[in-house]
Amino acid sequence: MKYLYCLMMLCLMSSLAIADDLERNTITSCAYQAGTAYEIQKIRQTEGDDWTTFEEKIKSIYKDTQGRKDILTIGHRVYIYPVDTPLDEVHDDIFQACVERQRGTEPLI
Repeated sequence: MKYLYCLMMLCLMSSLAIADDLERNTITSCAYQAGTAYEIQKIRQTEGDDWTTFEEKIKSIYKDTQGRKDILTIGHRVYIYPVDTPLDEVHDDIFQACVERQRGTEPLI
């Protein structure tokens, strides 16, 4: 019985540690995405690019890699917002949507 109790406690502790790591990874990933969205919106407001121009610039700068695909995916989400949307609002919305998506709770539009 003591062995079973110890085994259950070990399983519980390891699952909590895994959940904590997953939460940390989610926050890190979402912070990166939100920061990238912030910068894209700032460049968009400064340079006045439309989606096609932004996409062409990114494709001319970056090779066809996962990084370029990630930037374009984030950029596509940013370009849904009006150009005059405040940077902090874009950042916060992208961050929250990412966290909800990672948790499987993002509302369907």
